[in-house]
Order: sequence, then C-alpha cells, then structure tokens
Amino acid sequence: MARQFIYDSVGFSEATIKSGTFSGGATKTFTENTSSIANIERIADQNISLSIPFGVWDFNDVVQIDLKSQKSSNCIALYHTGGTQSEDNDLLVYASDSATSWVSSGTPNDFIQTLSTDHPMDDWSVFDITITDKRYIYIYNGTNGDYDYLTEMIIGSKYTFDVNPELNSKIGEQFGTDIVTSYGGSEYANKRHAPKTTWDFTFSHILSTQKTALEALNANVQDWKKFIYYDDSDSTTTPPSTYHYVRLVNPIEFTEVAPNVFSANVSLREQLV
Repeated sequence: MARQFIYDSVGFSEATIKSGTFSGGATKTFTENTSSIANIERIADQNISLSIPFGVWDFNDVVQIDLKSQKSSNCIALYHTGGTQSEDNDLLVYASDSATSWVSSGTPNDFIQTLSTDHPMDDWSVFDITITDKRYIYIYNGTNGDYDYLTEMIIGSKYTFDVNPELNSKIGEQFGTDIVTSYGGSEYANKRHAPKTTWDFTFSHILSTQKTALEALNANVQDWKKFIYYDDSDSTTTPPSTYHYVRLVNPIEFTEVAPNVFSANVSLREQLV
C-alpha cells in the first residue's frame, strides 16, 4: 500500500452533529435526543484524548451529521482511546438528503457500510466508503451492546500518493521545551510537551492530477484542520501504528519545472495525544 493522506474534505469539522433515537421499519425516523449520547461533539473536536463517556452509546442510538449541503466522500476514520482492549461493536452508516429519516432496506436504500472490525485502542481505524451527493449521514450502533472509547472521527477523502517523495525528504523532531537564560547566563528549561515528529517532503516531478489532489488537501485543511498521514512503514512501536495525526506547517507551494510537470514541498507536524 502506498502512502496516503486522509482528511476532512466535506466540512465535517463544521457540521452540525446531533444524537438521538430512531423508530420505524424499512424507513427509519430520526428523533433528536440530546441525552442519548452525551458529549457527542467530541467526535469532531480535533482532540484524540477525550472520548465520549463510557456506556452511553447504546444499541440503536443514532448520530446525525448535517454537512449543510450535499457532499461526497470516500473514507471514514475512527480513533479510539481509553480501553484495555479493542472495541468490537459495529457501527452502521447511512446517508440521506432527509433531516428526519433514511431508508434502511429495500431497493433503493440509503445504506452505505458497516464499520465492522476490532477497532484498536490509541490508533486509527480507516474504512473505504462511497457517499455521493448526500447532506445527512446517520451512524448508529448496530450491535446489542454499548459502543465505547470513540474519541474522534474524520469523514472525507483518502488520497493515495501517485508517486513517493524524493529520498532526501526529512524526518525530524520539534522539541517542546522553553529555554530561559538568566542575566548570569544560566539556562532554565520548562518542558511543555514531548517532542513532535516533523516531516518535510519534496516531490520533484508530479503531474497535474497529483497537483490537483494536493491543492484540494491544502484548500480543505489549511493549517487549522488536523488530518492523517499514513506512512506505509513496518512499524514496531506500541501501538503498531503507521497512522500519524498531523497538521500542515506551511501552505503547499508548487513550481512548474516543465510543461504540466511540477515540484512541491509538503511540511507536516505531529499532533500529540
């Protein structure tokens, strides 16, 4: 698998997110209930350390995501933290243009996908999906048990690199320590956080299709939306993740080095838990 960027391309961070319940047969009716899933806004707060409270997302509780207009997406990513073992319940995803209902069965229907796997703790689970021109996304717990430990979600686009960066790309660290020097020359350190990994990629020769894809990333996330960088490495760390939660350090700039051939630089900074 090649390297990838997974990011919010549909305005998920700005979406209106509600919790509730549903009723009905083939056509389900959504009823908002703010107490059904407490702190549901945490799934879109760009913070992977705070999960929704344990034991509150019961069987058949629903999350409604209003993207404000029709949007298309090809990926959903989930982050879980706080548990001692993987979360093995399923989430069912539907997409509709109705603010009050979706069709769960029959032909046609609004079913998108079951997010079904053992979701690891302190790591991302990434799913390929297909949502085309829909405003509302409904996600509910389809397993007879609580869905726990979910801290963050990204809905949007997965971009797989057409070519890899140059071999002279850099990986480093940004220290999280403030150094203060006294009048006598003594240095005092205040460590605010652990070091953050940084990446600096150089693409020497990319075609207009990859330029367009990187421009879309740049336009959607800028320097305020966090996203996922998949590095396609054989990691032996704990947890064994090759997914990194990152932010763009600088806007991506392009130089045309030949007709319709471009060079580009991408700088990323890790976001700590």
